[in-house]
Amino acid sequence: MSETQRVPHEIKASIPDRYPRGWFCVGASHEFTTDQPIKMDYFGRSLVAYRGKAGEIHVLDAYCPHMGANLASGHVNGESIVCPFHAWSWGPDGVCDHIPYDDRIPRKAVVKSWSSVEINDLVYVWHDPDGGAPIAEQAIPVDDVVSEAGWTPWIIERVHVNVHARELIDNMADKAHFGPVHGLAKVTHFSNIAEGHKYTQLMNSEADDHIGISEATYHGPGYMLHHNTTLDPITKQTTSRAMTLVMNVPTGPESFEFIAGWKFELPVGCESPDAIQKYCDEMREMAQRPEGLFSDLAIWKDKISIDNPVLCSGDGPVAKLREWYGQFLVPLDEVPDSMRERRVYDKSEVIEWQSSSDPTR
Repeated sequence: MSETQRVPHEIKASIPDRYPRGWFCVGASHEFTTDQPIKMDYFGRSLVAYRGKAGEIHVLDAYCPHMGANLASGHVNGESIVCPFHAWSWGPDGVCDHIPYDDRIPRKAVVKSWSSVEINDLVYVWHDPDGGAPIAEQAIPVDDVVSEAGWTPWIIERVHVNVHARELIDNMADKAHFGPVHGLAKVTHFSNIAEGHKYTQLMNSEADDHIGISEATYHGPGYMLHHNTTLDPITKQTTSRAMTLVMNVPTGPESFEFIAGWKFELPVGCESPDAIQKYCDEMREMAQRPEGLFSDLAIWKDKISIDNPVLCSGDGPVAKLREWYGQFLVPLDEVPDSMRERRVYDKSEVIEWQSSSDPTR
């Protein structure tokens, strides 16, 4: 009897026809100063962010409706930004508030003003393709650890990636990639929790010289804050703590800016500005070493989107995660009420890869 012919799986992919709705983290607070407006190319358009004299961050559409110049090339004057072309001035509400050679300001002289906030020493921009205001229950929570003394400032790195941002989000459910990509020796607990606009990954791992306790939560589609605690395998005492950010801001239908961030506890005696800067430089280099946060980039840069992945029983809840992410790709009134329910997906079957002390790894 001949073996039944096996048909190759045909990969299918579709591009969402809209950008997701939610708060997107666009950088650390210290990156935005009163000295220089910042040009940001997100959601298929150009934006400008600037800090006014009073210290508040404002975000506007970048192109001046007068003659099309980019306001990011202009300068800040008080709470307004001045166009470099003809010096028209635009207030935080997007309304033109001064034309140096005419007392009459056209009623059409208005650009889009974007809702923005600063929380946890980070800057966030609200995006809703339907023009809706920020949703109160989805406000970014304050993380008390960020304000603790004895930590580095946020260390930020940015990379442009040509694939849909969902491919990054998949990592939350992708239990099986932590060995091959990140070099973990053994995963002893892995679970996901979906509840409304939040999605949490809980993971415990073991290596020869440490135990890792990890908790990572997405607050909407574009901002993930990760707490990682390292324990001594014998004493079970904490040896280090760190925070990482995994942020994506769509730049086009199939591209995003990957914004990675790190915060580390400072070693004893590291107190002077020079010492802290040196330590930050060292940790920035360490954070980008092979098998670190950036190790996914090599995969993302040479993969395609796939709507119908061939999954096995050992994989994490990828389909459930994508269902959660899908709520941000439809109008708010189309989000099912069931999305508010708390759902726990436990995939804690132990996965053990080769020993972390294996010299061939």
